[in-house]
Amino acid sequence: MSFINNTKGKGKTIYRRGADDGLWFGIYLSLLFLASVNSIYSGFACLAALAMMIAVPFIIFYFLRRGYRADNCMSPFSGLWLHGICIFFFGSLLAALTAYIYLRFFNPAYITNVVDLAIELYGSVDTPEAHEMSSVLQKAKDSHMLPTAQGTAVQLIWMGVFTGSLLSMVLSAIVRAANRPTLPPPPPPAQFN
Repeated sequence: MSFINNTKGKGKTIYRRGADDGLWFGIYLSLLFLASVNSIYSGFACLAALAMMIAVPFIIFYFLRRGYRADNCMSPFSGLWLHGICIFFFGSLLAALTAYIYLRFFNPAYITNVVDLAIELYGSVDTPEAHEMSSVLQKAKDSHMLPTAQGTAVQLIWMGVFTGSLLSMVLSAIVRAANRPTLPPPPPPAQFN
């Protein structure tokens, strides 16, 4: 099985195509991360983050379909799936770098602020479960067990690759079912003189 695209002499491997698409997807994921972390401050950022999350399957479908058509709809299912995994891997690397820089240098108190908001929210609810959750979060904060910028970045990579693998598997099947190879034109009829 070959993962080389020989269409039009480009010769792009699945990995190269996944890295190229992953760069653009990583920029998108970075913007999604920034919208998500600012959603506690702005309703517009919250709506933007929600809309961007909903758009992720459509963006991946576009990348997979474009790659599949570039291969004249001849890529095997495993090649499409690997293309999707590569998109998520390389995209998640860029998003993790953005998250690390943001949480380490621009807003290092973000995680603590979110935990404080959660403690306050759970503390205001009058149920035993909510009070228990509030005390667990307070103990985690007091014990310095909150996630770090590095830990958050690593979790973003793992989450991106795992969920991306599952989503790419489903979308690869849909792309293959919805697109058929273009057949070459039939040869001209034989001329008898």
